Amino acid sequence: MVNILVLVVAVLMGLAGSVNAAGFRLSEQDAKTNGMGNAAVAVADNASAVWYNPAAITNLEGTNVSFGSVMVLPQMEHTDTNGVNDRIEKKTHIPPHFYATRKLNNKFAVGIGVLAPYGLSTEWDKVNSVTREVATDSEIQAVYANLNGAYKVNENLSVAVGASFVNLDATMNKKIEAAGNDIEQTLEGDGTGAGYNLAAMYKWNKWKFGASYHSKVKVDVEGKINLPTTGGLAGLLPPANDNDASTSITLPDTFQIGVAHQCMEDWLFTVEADYTNWSTYRRLDIDYVTDAGAAKRSTDYKYWQSVWAFRIGAEHKINENWKMRVGAFYDVNPVKEDYFETRVPDSDRYAVSFGAGYTKGNITVDASYLYLRFAKRTIDNSIQDNGATQTNTSINGKYSSVARLPAITVAYKF
Repeated sequence: MVNILVLVVAVLMGLAGSVNAAGFRLSEQDAKTNGMGNAAVAVADNASAVWYNPAAITNLEGTNVSFGSVMVLPQMEHTDTNGVNDRIEKKTHIPPHFYATRKLNNKFAVGIGVLAPYGLSTEWDKVNSVTREVATDSEIQAVYANLNGAYKVNENLSVAVGASFVNLDATMNKKIEAAGNDIEQTLEGDGTGAGYNLAAMYKWNKWKFGASYHSKVKVDVEGKINLPTTGGLAGLLPPANDNDASTSITLPDTFQIGVAHQCMEDWLFTVEADYTNWSTYRRLDIDYVTDAGAAKRSTDYKYWQSVWAFRIGAEHKINENWKMRVGAFYDVNPVKEDYFETRVPDSDRYAVSFGAGYTKGNITVDASYLYLRFAKRTIDNSIQDNGATQTNTSINGKYSSVARLPAITVAYKF
């Protein structure tokens, strides 16, 4: 079935899945953490703790600010059942992050973070791709402003509570090539939402235990649809030219728990388990208005699964200026084969990373590199493969993907 409005949700819920954590979550939000396999919840010893574990900001003296980006360079290839090969267009994505913390006194600290933990884009050839009637150009940005307050209960335990304000913006295209139509259909939309987060950090001797929870966030998306169908296809898909369209999307809640051990003065090791509740992405109701003024609704079923990721990282202090880091993780994908599509070409993935940090006075520069490989996946029975009115939706076949994530973050302590 062809329906442009279904695509807006696919964009919003699936774009980053080709290059990041399970689904479309961007767990990489700091260069130091990126170099340690994104195992951060029990470490959180710089300003990015605002996002990873805000309870830890009670341990940061004075005022700390940092900014930077974990860049994403994805490569994706699809070979359909006839041996036809497609690749996404090469792009470099540069989602930014900014953090600031302030220790108010011996008990209280506050922090703010502005980051994009969900998003990215993908582009399949609109002329030659065998799945161009599923997706061509797609882009999403979900920007979080995260505010936190932390309280130091005693010398061992700190806790935190915070709120997130989310702004989501999406643009997407696809092709219609049926019943005399050869046009590009588009939809643009945006919306806002809010959620909360909780965190705790416990220190015991050379051990640190961390836990962090971010709530789900419902975003009501309002936008414009451009669906200029003609002829016989207009009976199946009544035209909607620059008309209103809307849906609601629930970004998943997440939970991280981990432990870190300072086994020697110059060596730190950490492990983490990371849960993402993708069961929020099961059914989507999309409403729009046709040129004739008729209200239409499309219901799309996805049935994503909640999944875990498992991370490990290490840091070696060489001297007072230099630190070196390594990490790795295994991330389970949430997309069932029956509901696989090129907007969410997901599979289990493995990553290795390394990085370094240099501190001189009040300035710290962290740089890292993460290599992410997706397990090769063969799709045999996607329900979206060659629908009744579609000719270029050959989703079945083999998929292989990799992504490279270089990162840099600059921090200053007042």
